[in-house]
Amino acid sequence: MTALISTISSTTTDNSQSSLEAAAQKACASLVNHYSDPIHHHTNDGDDVNELEHFHDEDSSLPCLPPVCEFWYRKLLEVGSSGLAICNESDTRIPLAITRELLYCYESIIRPVLIDSAISINGVVKVIEHYELLLAYFVRNATEHNFSTATASCDNIDGVVKNLDKEHICNNNNENSSSDELLQIGGIMYGISQDISHWMSKTIPNDDINATNKTKDKVFPCLLRLLGYCVTLLSSSQGIMDVNNKSDLTAFKEALSIATVICVPFVGDGTFKSGKFSIGTLMDWIVENSKDETKICNPMSIAAALKYCSPSPYSVMDDSDLMSSSSFMQRSVIDWSARSVNFIAPWSDCLGFRTAAGVLKQIHTASVIGLPSRMNAHDGNEHSSTDILPLLQSISRHVGVQVITSTVRAFFYARLSYPSNSVSNVSDVASKPVGSYIPLVRRIGDETRELENQKPDVDTSDLTKEHNRFRVSAATLIFCAVLSQHSTFKACDSALSDVIPVALTLLDDVQSFHQGLGAAIILSAIESLSPFEPDTASTPAFVAKFNPFLTSAFETAIRHSGREEAPLITAICFAQSKWIHYLSTLSQHPNCIIPQATANVLARKATADMMHRVINQVQFGGRDGNDERIAGMLVAGINPLLALLANLPDAASIEITRVGLSALLPLIGWCGSSLESHAIHISSMVCMLSLMNGAYPIMTKHGGKILSEVMLLLDRSDKDTAYLSETNSDFPCGSDNHTAANVTVKVALYCGAVSLIVCGESAEAVSQHVQSTNLQKPIDRCREICELSKKIRP
Repeated sequence: MTALISTISSTTTDNSQSSLEAAAQKACASLVNHYSDPIHHHTNDGDDVNELEHFHDEDSSLPCLPPVCEFWYRKLLEVGSSGLAICNESDTRIPLAITRELLYCYESIIRPVLIDSAISINGVVKVIEHYELLLAYFVRNATEHNFSTATASCDNIDGVVKNLDKEHICNNNNENSSSDELLQIGGIMYGISQDISHWMSKTIPNDDINATNKTKDKVFPCLLRLLGYCVTLLSSSQGIMDVNNKSDLTAFKEALSIATVICVPFVGDGTFKSGKFSIGTLMDWIVENSKDETKICNPMSIAAALKYCSPSPYSVMDDSDLMSSSSFMQRSVIDWSARSVNFIAPWSDCLGFRTAAGVLKQIHTASVIGLPSRMNAHDGNEHSSTDILPLLQSISRHVGVQVITSTVRAFFYARLSYPSNSVSNVSDVASKPVGSYIPLVRRIGDETRELENQKPDVDTSDLTKEHNRFRVSAATLIFCAVLSQHSTFKACDSALSDVIPVALTLLDDVQSFHQGLGAAIILSAIESLSPFEPDTASTPAFVAKFNPFLTSAFETAIRHSGREEAPLITAICFAQSKWIHYLSTLSQHPNCIIPQATANVLARKATADMMHRVINQVQFGGRDGNDERIAGMLVAGINPLLALLANLPDAASIEITRVGLSALLPLIGWCGSSLESHAIHISSMVCMLSLMNGAYPIMTKHGGKILSEVMLLLDRSDKDTAYLSETNSDFPCGSDNHTAANVTVKVALYCGAVSLIVCGESAEAVSQHVQSTNLQKPIDRCREICELSKKIRP
């Protein structure tokens, strides 16, 4: 530590440096020297650190400056006023110039303390907190156009950014060009991002996990606010930058992109007011961003399953209003609120969330002001702290989706550099003192590899877990939020070449939750393609590169996640069915490298694999959430692919008829009157409709089995309906139970009618046998089926 202070002292005595620059360096060196004293190395509940944790809140005042900070605050104001030769002390150029010089000291003076310091961890926390507090005073003063202690929000510095449009604040003695200043500020932002990543994996010797997390909860908000101050200065540098200079424009976008990537894991999806997020929320984002016809209903609902099977019973249902308004019909068959699909972010508390959300608003304002396609700079203030999705989408439209996706990919694989065209490779990144370079995930079948130079007292699994999850969180949230903002197919194709490798890495992981995240990213990527017609002259680049790997990854993921939580296996099945649908559409173009026959084979194989998983589930009955798992696979995975095959010529489903009947017939015969059981009954019959249509040449052999199960289901459903009518007080008319029973009956009648048409004599034999009995209710149902078959017969 003594060597560090002496080095700092020697650098501040260079006569070639400006007086303000030298004063800023001396101030930072003084803070490091002061708080490296052992007297500050203990924890005191009455210390002013507790006050510093709350000054970011809106309408709160800054805490009083400690004597050492107050001395340098006044000294810097004095040097700044004289150095800039400004008589008017309310001029914002003074605090902004001081802010810039203090931030320039971060790399050489403050960062070594954070990364590799001999002082205690409490001393490090003191240094970064008071360094950031000193900066906060100057930023606050610049916002309010005076040097008095402020009472407005420290994070509310949008006014600074708005006033910086077409204005450049610089020291009179600073001869650096705006391009050099832009790169320097962006380099500081890059350094802060690396320091946050470093602290993610930092462990404190002799401290338990709670003490370590409390320390990080103090450091992260300070670093995030420093990132926000850099955004302010970045906008200042961009104000007079030549917008035709592509290198400057790219550097500006990349710096904002780095800041965005670092902030996002602290805000999560915005619903938990922390870094947490749910796969269910990601699915809602994807459905909301979807621009195709499936957006009219939840794609994983019973209503969607009925609408998109082939043939669809929707056309003969006379109560479509009930179908569209019923909760049972419209809600997802999967409970996305399960704890197993929640991403826990131990690095982010409510304080970190609010700080990061404020920085994201600053980034948005800076992107609106600093880029050529200027829009209303007030748009960023219209987003609340929980409106993360529209905020990220707006940032991506201004900064550029391709810039953000390439930054996320580099960050995910620990290859981030600034600017991106600088000479950098994996070994360079790994050798920097910003934390261990470690594999993000462990692929299926891989052995766990120990980190080099591992210390014996470090828990490698915990270190790896938190450090990697930070990157996983950033990639998942950003990709699911911004991919829909592409303006052209070419730009979308280029961005997906950065997105798909990350999705494949997660989908190929041994952790089922990571597989679910990978599936969500792929879903988002596919939905982003829906508004565009692909170029008929060539195959999209990302398809040519990654189709074999995606096919293999989906196959492996489904094989290994058969007994995982229902939301996870459903997300994987849904993503696979969407991907095959896209390939099938793409293969219809004559110049596509993927022929239609290949897409059909993929559809059949994927359907058969999922049906095998369903067959394995049937033996467990409805235990352990198995009914929800089966319903999710049927609605999200099997039904869409069977409908796809049914609409193809030449009876494309013949090869999978046997496995299809083995999976679906036991489900139609599943006993139970719960909502989950009805969901399985309906979804299995919907799949049976598509299977009969897609394998009609050989269905004449199976009509007896199919109609027999349908008749037995109708008998059970009629008894359920009678029971519900008798217990009207418990199950009032119009309740989900009534709706489920009625819809089950209607779909069963339609399925029976289709079986009479497709299967012919084998199904008619069952109908004749039932009508020969003296059971009046089954006879009435048989007559209804026969009448309906005449009505829908082509």
